[in-house]
Amino acid sequence: MSSLADSDATHDIRRILPQHQSALTLLNGKLQNPAVKSFQWLDLACGKGQIISQLGENLSVKQRNKLSYVGYDINVEHTRTAERMADTLNLAHYEFLHGDMANFNDIIKPGEQFDFITCTNTAHELHPGAFARLFLSALRRLSPSGEFFIYDMESLTKPELGALPWRSVEIAALLNSAFEVLGTDFRVEPSGWSHTTCKGWSVTIQREYIDKTDAQINETQKQISDRQDIEIDRILSERFVECNRMLETFCRFGADTADDVSARSLALYEFWALHRAKEMRK
Repeated sequence: MSSLADSDATHDIRRILPQHQSALTLLNGKLQNPAVKSFQWLDLACGKGQIISQLGENLSVKQRNKLSYVGYDINVEHTRTAERMADTLNLAHYEFLHGDMANFNDIIKPGEQFDFITCTNTAHELHPGAFARLFLSALRRLSPSGEFFIYDMESLTKPELGALPWRSVEIAALLNSAFEVLGTDFRVEPSGWSHTTCKGWSVTIQREYIDKTDAQINETQKQISDRQDIEIDRILSERFVECNRMLETFCRFGADTADDVSARSLALYEFWALHRAKEMRK
C-alpha cells in the first residue's frame, strides 16, 4: 500500500512524543538487564527517526552498544534523515529497509527475529486488511521473550484524507479474534491516552505470554486471517452506518456551531476513508 499524501513524518529532536516516551521506557527496562548482551529492535514505519532522535538522552552508551536497530519505512527520503542520526548513536548495528508496510515480512531476512518491535502512528494509514497482516507477521517475528508495542490515535489533530483511525475497542476485537483462533488465553487490553489535541491507544504484546510455538502460529495463519476478515467487515459496517447517520443529521438540520462544523468535516473525512476501505476489500 502506498503512503497517504496527507500524512507526514514528524521530525523535531527537541520534542519527544508520549508514544515514543512509552516505547523508550520499555526499551530502557530491557537493556538494563545485565544478562542482555545484544538486543534486536525493529522499528516499523520509522519515518524520519523521531523515536531514535531521543536515544542519546534516554539510553547510556553501554545500552546503545547492545542495540541492533532495523528501521523500516516506505519512504526512502524519510529514512535518509533517520540514518544520519543513527550513525551518531554508537549502536551495535543499524540498517534501513524499504517497502510497503504490510509486506515487511518479505523484505526482512528470513528467520530473523526481534526482541522489540515498534509500530507507532501507523495503523490509521493502512487499510484494515494490511494492518491485520502486519500484526500477524510481527507476531511471528518476535523472539521467545520479544515484545510488540503498537500505538495510534483514535482521532487525528489534522484529518488525513483516506486515514481511518481505529478505536481502542475495535483494535481489541481485531487482535483478540486472532488469539482466540490461535487457542491461547492471552488477550490484549488496550490502554487509552487522552492528549490535549487527540485521544490515543496503545497495545503491548509479550511473546512469552502466548503459549504457542511459531509452527502453531504458522499453521493457523489462514484461519486467523479469515476470522480477522470477518471482524474487519463487521467493524467497517458498523462505522459506516454510524457515520452515514451523522451525515444525514447534518444534511437535514445543518451545522449551527463551530463544533458542528468541525464534526461535519470529520464525518466527511471518515465517510471517504470507510468507503475507500470497503472498496479495497472487494
